[in-house]
Amino acid sequence: MQAGNSDESSSADATGNITFLTPTADAVKILSLNDLVISLTEDVYEYLAKQYAILDDGHAENPLKRHRQNNGRNCQGTLKSKTHLDKMMGYLKYPPADTCCRVNLISSSVDEVVAELTNHLKEQNSNYSYSIKQHEKIEDLVVIRGGSSQSSTGMDELYLFNSPQKVSSTRIEENELQLSALKKRRGRGWPMTHRVVVVDRFCGEAVLRGANIFVKGIICADAGIWKGEEIAVYADIRLSKSKSLTRGLLLENYSGRCVFLGIGISCCKRSEYFSQSTGIGVRMTQTAGPPQPPLNGVLGGKMMLQNLPSIVVGKALDPQKGDAILDMCCAPGGKTSHLASLMNNDGFIIACDKSRKKMISVRDFFQSMGATCIIPLALDSTKSLLELQSSQCWRSPKEIVDAASSSKKDGLLDVEGFYSDSFDRILLDPPCSALGLRPKLLIEAQTSADLMKHAEYQRHFVRNAIPLLKSGGTMTYSTCTINTAENEEMVKFILSEFPCMKLVPISPELPGCAGLPGVGLTDQQRGMVKRFDPSGEADTMGFFAAKFSKQ
Repeated sequence: MQAGNSDESSSADATGNITFLTPTADAVKILSLNDLVISLTEDVYEYLAKQYAILDDGHAENPLKRHRQNNGRNCQGTLKSKTHLDKMMGYLKYPPADTCCRVNLISSSVDEVVAELTNHLKEQNSNYSYSIKQHEKIEDLVVIRGGSSQSSTGMDELYLFNSPQKVSSTRIEENELQLSALKKRRGRGWPMTHRVVVVDRFCGEAVLRGANIFVKGIICADAGIWKGEEIAVYADIRLSKSKSLTRGLLLENYSGRCVFLGIGISCCKRSEYFSQSTGIGVRMTQTAGPPQPPLNGVLGGKMMLQNLPSIVVGKALDPQKGDAILDMCCAPGGKTSHLASLMNNDGFIIACDKSRKKMISVRDFFQSMGATCIIPLALDSTKSLLELQSSQCWRSPKEIVDAASSSKKDGLLDVEGFYSDSFDRILLDPPCSALGLRPKLLIEAQTSADLMKHAEYQRHFVRNAIPLLKSGGTMTYSTCTINTAENEEMVKFILSEFPCMKLVPISPELPGCAGLPGVGLTDQQRGMVKRFDPSGEADTMGFFAAKFSKQ
């Protein structure tokens, strides 16, 4: 097979040599990760491309025209007129090369975590080698980078192909299939070297970050798979609004578009994929893209996997011992637990999310991290500001929490909100369009209006956060998106609507670049915020963070 050619599939002859077959016109669309294009609607593309036009390569060509030229081609291709947006989209489908392990200083140390990670990865019978070291500027961060001995780029070259490039000892023999089934399989482009499992998109994105496959993520599989068999793994790519596949579908009945993720070993037979509700179905042995260490459940309580920009937020907020802190949108809890770690549990942290289900899970996570200073609440932060009546006395967050009763159903405290001037520091990381998450195999947004709705929703959080912050207090605002309406333009909104808020610089010692020019901030203001470009040298998710002080 030619690298990157998604219109061919491989099979094996009796001698084990790879031969090449061209599928028929009605074939399932099977892509390599290299050939996968993160598609955007024309409206969304034009909306985002205009934001980043100032970073383009100097061509005066209309961004939308470039997008149409590039439609269906690899965003990292050879078009000289590609936009900066094209470049970012090309990186989104890959995970960052570095795996970031944030050390929980409550229960461990950097030296201890480095030693245990080193031993763990030595015990893995892996095709990859890993370097493990403390981050040069963030003292509680350990960085792991993998490399493949089979590739000069360090990436496993499976990302170039849409099927396995070696013959499995458990390959499908032609005499196992009837002639009609054999022709159909070849015609659709599925490999003849391995049986196949198809997982949902979210599971596929987790696989690219180094996860194994839990049975719940498997939606379709070949017949006859047995425990211990080497299988090829693909991710189904379809919009959430599209008609869903019936879980348990036989591969021969699959229709759709999918991308090759790599190779794994089945941990059970096929029927158990769909009869069990928990457990690992496939253990990955080789994954397309940058090598990611298998760290699921490793060193629980001593560290957690967390993206570099998310760690920067906690450092930027700079919690001090004894502070009263509010995390307005805390789930899944990583940033909140970081604050507790930095304070060594000496303080008072309110962690909110409006979903009770999420908060029950988050509460268990906090307990596992030993973060005893965190109070988890199922509370909608857009409605968390209490109006002080003339007959009432102002009460501190701790007084409100101490007086609250627990729910008989789940044990969470019943708290309606807090009064103005309650918190020394507020961490605001509101729901966003998440256009910076990596890896991302599909973007759901259909219109620019969809994206603008996120910014309007975020303003509700801002309007509640600022009154809750004490004078002299500090607030961070952050998102995991590349949409400037939710980033630089939100900073401009806060400064114009709330004169009491002053933008202050995040330490230049922390990673991150200046804000994007031409979208509402002065050059001085741009230098105070941190923007993380997914196509930048730091090789991170797309992210934005700003820091404010209340006068």
